[in-house]
This record gives sequence, structure tokens and C-alpha cells, in this order.
Amino acid sequence: MFSTSTAPDLAETVTEAIRAHRDHVAADNRRSYWPSIEETAGRFSTIGEAVVEVELRIRFGKRYVSYDKDDEYTIAFTASARCTGHGCTDPRHQQPATDTFLLDDDADKSAAAALLSVAAVRKWAQTHAGTCRALRYDGR
Repeated sequence: MFSTSTAPDLAETVTEAIRAHRDHVAADNRRSYWPSIEETAGRFSTIGEAVVEVELRIRFGKRYVSYDKDDEYTIAFTASARCTGHGCTDPRHQQPATDTFLLDDDADKSAAAALLSVAAVRKWAQTHAGTCRALRYDGR
């Protein structure tokens, strides 16, 4: 029997994370902001049955503006891929971090920037999965 569930919509996951962090900061939890969140953005099987996993890291931060203004809360995104093939010769790929967005910016527009970065890494991951001959590591 096959599962009928599908992978979560990454755009929705990112916007929800941004909004949750915004609510957290607004609730005056300023000292306990979350440093980062990692979300799986794709998995691809290689020829040797290893897995290439794509991840998106959402990095929350805070930057000083001036002595008479409140600090700004920021978001940046980094997408990366990792091949788990035992002996893979090119196991990692990473896109440069996106521009920094303000936490108060439109969450849907910020998420769109993350998806562009993820799309480039997914493309690399699919190409790599189609050519990597490293076998999956089975713990022996």
C-alpha cells in the first residue's frame, strides 16, 4: 500500500516560520529569539541508492540601527544539498545566502526569495543524483 501523503509546501512552511517568529518577538520575547530553523526541501535517490538531501536554513538575527532607534530583526536564507553516498567525490553544494530581509517585511515575498535559492540547489541535487555512483552507507 502506498502512502497518499505529500511533502509539505515549502513556501507555506517558510511563511509560517516567519510569522511565528514575528509573533514570538512581538510577545516581548526579544531576548529569546530563535537563531535558525532547518527545513528539508527535497530528497533524491542516486543510482547507488544513496540519498541527496536538500535543506533550507532560515537564519533569524538582530542588527543594531542607532542609539535612538530599536534594533531591527532580520531573516536570511541559505540552501544546501548533501549526498550521503559512501565515498562520494562531490558530496556538498551550497548557494550563497540570500539578501537579508526584515522580519517585518511581507512574509510571502521573503519566502519567495528562499524558494529561488532552493530551486537552484534542487537542480544541482537532481543532476548529482542522476550521475552519482557512490553506494549508500549501510553501517558496515
